[in-house]
Amino acid sequence: MRRALQYLATSAAVLCCIIIILYGDRNFAKFPDFRPAAVSKLTLETRELKFQDIGLLKGLGVEFLPNFKNPCWYEVTEAHNDLGKNKSFYASLSKSPSLSKYRYKRETKKILRCLPYFFLTGQPKCATTDIFQRINIHPDVVEPIIKGPHWWTRRRFGPPYAPQPVTLSEYLGVFNASRIEEERTDLRDASQGWFHEKITGDGSTSTLWDSSLTMSYLHKIMAGSMHKPITKYLLSRRHGSNSLSNTQTYSLKIKEAEDGVYVNDEENLQEFKYHQYHNEDGIVLPFTVADVIHSVLPKSRIIAVIREPLSRLYSSYLFFTKKTSLSPEDFDENVKTSIQKWKNCIREYSDRTCAYNKTLQNSMGVRLYNGLYSIFIRDWLKVFQRKHVLILRMEDYHQNITETMDTIFSHLDLRKLTQEEGRKVNMAPVRNKNRKKPEIGKMPESTADILQAFYKPYNRDLANLLQDSRFTWEDIYSKGHPEQLHD
Repeated sequence: MRRALQYLATSAAVLCCIIIILYGDRNFAKFPDFRPAAVSKLTLETRELKFQDIGLLKGLGVEFLPNFKNPCWYEVTEAHNDLGKNKSFYASLSKSPSLSKYRYKRETKKILRCLPYFFLTGQPKCATTDIFQRINIHPDVVEPIIKGPHWWTRRRFGPPYAPQPVTLSEYLGVFNASRIEEERTDLRDASQGWFHEKITGDGSTSTLWDSSLTMSYLHKIMAGSMHKPITKYLLSRRHGSNSLSNTQTYSLKIKEAEDGVYVNDEENLQEFKYHQYHNEDGIVLPFTVADVIHSVLPKSRIIAVIREPLSRLYSSYLFFTKKTSLSPEDFDENVKTSIQKWKNCIREYSDRTCAYNKTLQNSMGVRLYNGLYSIFIRDWLKVFQRKHVLILRMEDYHQNITETMDTIFSHLDLRKLTQEEGRKVNMAPVRNKNRKKPEIGKMPESTADILQAFYKPYNRDLANLLQDSRFTWEDIYSKGHPEQLHD
């Protein structure tokens, strides 16, 4: 009996030592604590979000309200204005003619906070502005202050996209929580109570493809021994590792490398390596902004609108190029030099690494990388369930606005519109149409031939990924060069 007691005492002492060592290890302590905490002790006004909180709201102890379709929660705060105090961020919002309607209307310390239910992504010049305005015409969709706050990809990190980091609290101010809260449906079910079915969305086009700042910051906080626990955490959040019980069907393994960590994804027979290309601004990780969003909003509805890549590239060149010497000849020269830089990169690195590398992106005269849809969409499909991701062609949208909008509303699980409501959606004026093209002229046919050859394997890869031959755009090419397409 005495020996048994001595054994128990010794075991207890050893256990205490292990606990002390673990909690005393700084590397261990630095890893974010994802255990839930009392909401009343952790308000957004008293604790600013740190980028190290990979789980974002997990670290804040927030749970979404079950009687709201949109991801929302109540917060106790002293502030009566949920638009925040970041003047540099809200300067762009001052042009809104009815900005005051977005201020929280109730004089109370308990206010509703909401994140977006859906993300309308895509690439620049793919009609996302026009589609976003039509989505917001639906009576059950609450329009945010601006279409694209670009918070997840850019502004939360500060420079160069914002003078100072935009906090989560300020990002939440973009969404009109008052309107989401004010209308409710009585389900006449005591177990459910009142159900708020209104939703809101984020229309930032950079969300699909711009993960450079996310990768750079993750690289910094994954230094030393932190890369393993953070890598395992992010991979564990992906739908494949959670939804499939058979680990042999889907496995993600981590192994050491001299210059970083390899993540071997056996399902797609791809190997990712994070390393440095030119400088830290060009760091490429196996994780994208999709992983960060999914860690917070795993049930988000994603809508990606893409366009035949040749016409998209020319429209983007005309819309974003600031120099005054725009011309088809200048475009042709920039295309040739950009393709050469791309070829130089993929001689040494993978297509994925070159597509995400910010150093290479900034050196190109045209946004060649934006048309590599399969690379970006594949990363999103690794993270989100396929049923939550809707991929649309801009050409199909222009061909049949009514059918496309019905598909979008169905994807968002919104009710069917009445005839009058549908008329308002379909008859809305076209937004953000490029006006420069008729003045400058068409893309040269020789340039179109070069670009068509460049994008062909990537289009084929996308069609295989989505199991849909439309995404080769052969139906467009068979009608002639795509520079004749509508913007």
